[in-house]
Amino acid sequence: MKKNINLTIATDIKGQGGIATVLNVYQQAGFLSDNAVRLIATHSTNNRFGSLGALMRYLSALVKVIYYFVFYRVGLAHIHVASRGSYLRKALLVRLIKVLGGKVILHLHGAEFRDFYANECDEKRQKHIRDTFEMADVVIVLSSQWIDWARATFTRSEHFQLVYNAVPSLELPAKANPSPVISFLGRVGERKGIQDLLTAMVRVKQQCPNVKLLIGGDGEVEKYRAMARDLGLEAQVEFLGWVSGQHKLDVLQRTQIYCLPSYNEGFPMGVLEAMSAGIAVVSTYAGGIPDAIANGKEGLLVDAGDVDALADALIELLNNQEMNQYYTQNAKQKFDEHFSVQAIIPQVQRIYDAVLIQRSRA
Repeated sequence: MKKNINLTIATDIKGQGGIATVLNVYQQAGFLSDNAVRLIATHSTNNRFGSLGALMRYLSALVKVIYYFVFYRVGLAHIHVASRGSYLRKALLVRLIKVLGGKVILHLHGAEFRDFYANECDEKRQKHIRDTFEMADVVIVLSSQWIDWARATFTRSEHFQLVYNAVPSLELPAKANPSPVISFLGRVGERKGIQDLLTAMVRVKQQCPNVKLLIGGDGEVEKYRAMARDLGLEAQVEFLGWVSGQHKLDVLQRTQIYCLPSYNEGFPMGVLEAMSAGIAVVSTYAGGIPDAIANGKEGLLVDAGDVDALADALIELLNNQEMNQYYTQNAKQKFDEHFSVQAIIPQVQRIYDAVLIQRSRA
């Protein structure tokens, strides 16, 4: 008799980025082992062998999928997908798994997927995307904005379900006398609004001369290091490279304000980590951020690209500790109720159970 298993198909769990972070949360919570999940990596951010290495990894993933369907009873395949290359890799896998008689959960992460669909795809490719998502048994999205997009885009959208990203609770020691430290954690580039943050820091520096900005992430680091130098911010801005593990905890422990001035987002893990850790958040209305932070209640939100408003928000929270504490207390309560591992994992489990019941009846 074949052994029952489930598949998770995604980028390498040991890599960087939001999908790998989500997979690690699921693994640490015991969700993967509880559901007999076998991980199949289609891509790695740590690929050292260029295009050939990427192709070989993807072909290996295809072979593994077929192997598992031949020698095991596969209940479902949970496929994590973003835009562009990620979509192309996963679209073929969706079709392969459906041909093999499998059930598919698509989990959409890409912050830029709507732009990819609307502006980078012709009518033929848009239809291909619609067909792919309508083939899935369930599509998980990360914010209410994505549910609205699905209803406006797809003929069949009732199988789209909202599940927020989960983050383990971070219990950091309370700061008796917090230093004026602002942190940004994420891919260093235009989409995340790093240029706006550096520009805003010129005004913040004038009001708070001792302020520090810690930038943790990879990407266009040298470009923005030069920008910080040109703006006279060398003494205020520190580029840390990619931070994770204890290094990330050390950065968060120093942080008074977490700032993410993004133009596009899915549902950023960094905002949730800040909420959990009792750190005030200044961000934008991009993607799922308003689902987590209500402006004036759990933090401050500004329009993406509004540098003056961004500077005002940062200065306000640096100078007003009572307001800072009000936001962090509200954010922590909301995190515990809606975004903690204890809140999210049961939601994913219910989706698995429902799909597996469908599979057993097939």
